[in-house]
Amino acid sequence: MPLILMVDDHPLFRDGFANMIRTLRPTWQLSFADRAERAIAEIELLRPDLAILDIGLPDGDGFSLLASLAAKLPDLPQVLLSGRNDAGVRVRARTCGARGFIAKSMPPAVIVAQLDSVLAGGMAFESENASAEVPQLTTRQAEVLGLLAEGHGNKEMRYRLNIAERTVRAHMTELFQILGAHSRTQAMIRARELGLID
Repeated sequence: MPLILMVDDHPLFRDGFANMIRTLRPTWQLSFADRAERAIAEIELLRPDLAILDIGLPDGDGFSLLASLAAKLPDLPQVLLSGRNDAGVRVRARTCGARGFIAKSMPPAVIVAQLDSVLAGGMAFESENASAEVPQLTTRQAEVLGLLAEGHGNKEMRYRLNIAERTVRAHMTELFQILGAHSRTQAMIRARELGLID
């Protein structure tokens, strides 16, 4: 009987999700938090079997919350949830360490099947609208892209990632090639178009 924590600030969606679980998986237990701060407290108190995090929260975003929760409970499976269903968000979810991605528009049977997969130790990134044009980034490439989006130079990235500056340059070169960019500005524009960064 798994315990699932859902972090979402939309009461209507939470109620619909709870109704779906009562109907399709009546033995599952649900707990809810409406913001990142509350989710961290609930995780420490409840120690759930799975956390489902909305990407957009009033006091942060699901990507940052995922990292915070992973630091506290590295073995906790986490799934990101969003009203957006584009390939870029799925790629970013995977590179941030999520075990799955759920689009709110998916049919209930598909959502539950994906959660079953994650609870069984698998991954769940299937989508009806997968796009082959969105590049797959390694975890390190995603970290470099995130720091680039925050405006950090190579030296700052080096210190933050604890790697050599030549390694940062190598990752930047790879990112430029992957994104088809010739400058940092072009890389940022392309990454935003693809949904890889906000």
